[in-house]
Amino acid sequence: MTAAPAYLPGASETGYTASKAAVCRYGETLGNALAGRIAVFVLSPGLVRTAMTEENFPDDAPWTPPECAPRLVRALASGRFDRLSGRYLHAEHDPPDELEQRIARILDDDLNAIRLRRKAH
Repeated sequence: MTAAPAYLPGASETGYTASKAAVCRYGETLGNALAGRIAVFVLSPGLVRTAMTEENFPDDAPWTPPECAPRLVRALASGRFDRLSGRYLHAEHDPPDELEQRIARILDDDLNAIRLRRKAH
């Protein structure tokens, strides 16, 4: 599943960003429902330069190297990251070696997920 700008504040394209946020929540729920059987990950490939994206973004946009997404998908398929099932992962910001070092923190601090957080009174 992909969910690029679902977590970014300040978006104005309501349908697009709402659908991406829904994909994130669905991925988490599906991961919970299939826990112990199938790992589910919500993956953002990043902003990869393609014919479509080149028309819509400037040259100085934060382009993601195209090899990042396949590298992360191969790592996820290995089973090393099954504990992160249901979490949002970004191909460029979550390279496998760094991600592996952060598994405990992601789980302990409930990171890489869309959450409604309320301030304590």
